Amino acid sequence: MTDQKERRTLEGGCLCGAIRYRIDEPPRRVTHCHCLHCRGSSGAAFVTWVECQSSDFTLLSGSPFTRQFCGRCGTQLTYQRAYEPEEIDVTACSLDNPEAVLPADHLWCDRMLPWVKIADGLPRHRLGRNDPAS
Repeated sequence: MTDQKERRTLEGGCLCGAIRYRIDEPPRRVTHCHCLHCRGSSGAAFVTWVECQSSDFTLLSGSPFTRQFCGRCGTQLTYQRAYEPEEIDVTACSLDNPEAVLPADHLWCDRMLPWVKIADGLPRHRLGRNDPAS
């Protein structure tokens, strides 16, 4: 497994290949999110996000997307908060090599589905990172 700090550039894209992107610097953090929005928009029990500076994210091909997913195949790609335009979250499994990043924690664990059993030993925050980890 490649250490995410060793590898400076990460690339990825959607399932059908219509959209490609590049992240030029190591991610600020990688986290598993269990919130209702992530679960609902992905159809998955949780989503793993790679957080980086917007200035480090480059769309390599495809049209600029406003809904942050590929209009052709539906792959969820990014999430960006209007109040934090300098940051963008990229779905970890849309990376060509998702094994190149290592999750650091879990967020919104009060929303974790009861049948999700994860024994990875990572810190768990009840809501966001401002809550103490358990």
